[in-house]
Amino acid sequence: MDRKEKAFEFAQETVKQFLTLATGIIALTLTFLKDILPKGTDTALLEWAWGVYLVSIVFGLLALMALTGVIGEEDGDVNTAGFLRFVAAIQVLLFFAALFLTVLFGFKVF
Repeated sequence: MDRKEKAFEFAQETVKQFLTLATGIIALTLTFLKDILPKGTDTALLEWAWGVYLVSIVFGLLALMALTGVIGEEDGDVNTAGFLRFVAAIQVLLFFAALFLTVLFGFKVF
């Protein structure tokens, strides 16, 4: 396996991991929210986190589509590769921003 193929696989797996984590965190927090929180708790911060996770997921899907475009090209078009780096970076930044909001919510409530 050459270096480009290995880099492609690593990028694909990284994007998939962030997608899995984002969807898992949304699912877990939605599932157990009512069981854990006292009634009347302000959930605005967590709702913001969910929104940011969702946007992160959208950028992750865009990154996977861009990966498909990059692998379909012979030379690796600079525009497509640049777009891939951009959407993947935004996905990661949004994921960590949402994670920060989730943790902040946890510290605020508990």
